[in-house]
Amino acid sequence: MKTVSRRQTLWLGGSAAVLVAGGVGGRLLLRKRYAPTPYDDLIALAHDRDAAAQIGETVLAEVDDFEPIAMAVRLRARIAGRPLATALTDDVAKGHLVEGGGWVLPEMLGLICALAAKAAG
Repeated sequence: MKTVSRRQTLWLGGSAAVLVAGGVGGRLLLRKRYAPTPYDDLIALAHDRDAAAQIGETVLAEVDDFEPIAMAVRLRARIAGRPLATALTDDVAKGHLVEGGGWVLPEMLGLICALAAKAAG
């Protein structure tokens, strides 16, 4: 049975740490950056900001008089610290829906996407 020296153990452990740190750090460095907005906390709930902005464009075409900052205040009050999935389920149960590009969405999701579109535009 071959024993592993202390030097080999330290080298292997250090190499593994560098690989893990490089993978995590690389993802953080390579992810797309966006200009900050007053409603980034809401847009982050959509997880994919670019896809949300595309959906948001179709929602904005159906919504009159959209004021982003006022909408962000309204959405924060409606979500009220709950998980987004719970808030969206409540929207559907109450019939609070919006249409965008032929898709029917829970109102809060559509409006979050509209905020993403305003931020991108």
